[in-house]
Amino acid sequence: NAGACVQLETLYGDNTHHIAESGFKALAGALREAVERDPKTGGHAPSTKGVL
Repeated sequence: NAGACVQLETLYGDNTHHIAESGFKALAGALREAVERDPKTGGHAPSTKGVL
């Protein structure tokens, strides 16, 4: 359980199933990108340590 409150703004579409599916796929892609190890950094976990 991520304990996250996710809100989606539907810009277009009529089929609620497809709207929900696209929202979940977008969220999954964003989460994957956020936690994926980057080979350009030697495979380290993503971090803002030393950047901010």
